[in-house]
Amino acid sequence: MSKRSANFISAFEFDVIRNAFWRSIVEDCLPPQEWERRAGDLVRSFIGIEAPAEVLAALLDVTEKEKSPPTSADGL
Repeated sequence: MSKRSANFISAFEFDVIRNAFWRSIVEDCLPPQEWERRAGDLVRSFIGIEAPAEVLAALLDVTEKEKSPPTSADGL
């Protein structure tokens, strides 16, 4: 994917990043205090720019409510 200058990602891109984020939490047994860094790293590596605050907030919104990573029973 090419580098960007705008703070925009499509719904499709967000969905791909969200799924990768959830999988990485489960597969790496990542503790909650490291979720924000992982989310930022995934967004940055996928779209080539620093993660917009709104995107990080959306990725972390569900995790903050649940305070536990998804399991394979969640369909991941």
